[in-house]
Amino acid sequence: MKAVIITIGNEILSGLTVDTNSSYLGRELAAIGIPVVWKTAVGDNPSDIIEAADLGLKAGDLVVCTGGLGPTSDDITLNVLSKHFKQKLVLNKSVFEYLRSRFAKRGVEMPACNLKQAMVPEKAKVLFNSQGTAPGIMFRFKHKKLILLPGVPREVKAIWQEGIRSGLERSPGRRFILSTVLRTTGIPESAIAEKLTALEKTLNPGVLAYLPGQLGVDLRVTLHGADRKSLDKQAGGIIRKMKTALKHHIYGSEGQTLEEVLGLILKKKKLTLGLAESCTGGLIGDRITNVPGISRYFMGGIVAYSNRIKEKMLGVRAQTLVKHGAVSAETVREMAQGAGKIFKSDIGLSISGIAGPDGGSALKPVGLVFIGISGPKGIKVIEKRFLGPRRQIKEMAAQAALNELRLYLGNGSK
Repeated sequence: MKAVIITIGNEILSGLTVDTNSSYLGRELAAIGIPVVWKTAVGDNPSDIIEAADLGLKAGDLVVCTGGLGPTSDDITLNVLSKHFKQKLVLNKSVFEYLRSRFAKRGVEMPACNLKQAMVPEKAKVLFNSQGTAPGIMFRFKHKKLILLPGVPREVKAIWQEGIRSGLERSPGRRFILSTVLRTTGIPESAIAEKLTALEKTLNPGVLAYLPGQLGVDLRVTLHGADRKSLDKQAGGIIRKMKTALKHHIYGSEGQTLEEVLGLILKKKKLTLGLAESCTGGLIGDRITNVPGISRYFMGGIVAYSNRIKEKMLGVRAQTLVKHGAVSAETVREMAQGAGKIFKSDIGLSISGIAGPDGGSALKPVGLVFIGISGPKGIKVIEKRFLGPRRQIKEMAAQAALNELRLYLGNGSK
């Protein structure tokens, strides 16, 4: 079975609305072994909608459309396709009663325009929408299906999970698609490619995909086949070889963030953490506090942006700042030690740098960042250089600080 996804709406084409529906449906279809062979977006134009639906049915066995099922005049998808497939729209009493009760619960009378959403194709299957007023619609054409869903993401997810997915999981001819992601940071895409050259020569095209981002490169391994156990074994072998080649550059798998991984390490080792941030302005603390159970290991943080605060609160010596400057190995060393003392934590993590666009010099250019770690393995200072606008440098610096702490503590990846 092959699938096609069609997103409908002028707001999608104009960029006013970001299309998250197709990415969600693509992931869901892949998870149950139905590959998406084609996807497209069209506006609220009858001829474009018809052409996309016809092409979709030729290219795939399952076509899923989102958008254009609302009560207003620009929601034309259902009317256009019902007419095209010669199916008369009739009043569905169950949908009508559901709509009326939904408005009654809100204490308002149902607007007349919502009656349109109770009109469904006479031979189509109605898919209940627990999160909105527009039901999903499923057309059947011999061995093919065309599914119409509303455009609101939460409604798409509700109808998919409650009325579509389980049926597709039982579809004959479905093959397994196994997808695994490894997450890396602190190493450029080209360097990863060099380390994986030998492995890639043994893989079929499309098995390994590089997904670079600002904070790191994700590596996706995708395998197709009829036997799940065989795919698991094959994927396991590939992943082991990737971990051997990339070693400590891999910090986690799909869905894991660096701060979550670091939190697990701190918890496992029963260590506490205190922060002293300058150039990142609290970004490291923000990321760490996104992790549930933060109070078990995170004692607190100080944003010591000025030299006065570095001296008065963190105990950085005045002579250190005068001689070496706020952005220096010597300063972050004392900042890390000060954070550990103030918060009575096992580890002190500090950072100071020049985020730009001004403030740099020949000796200390924009993008220069120093990271300090004080802990059970002694004191470590790391120098980094980043390129980009101010916000990007701050985010990359925060990522680097978290990663350097992970490497300092060790997580079994070395």
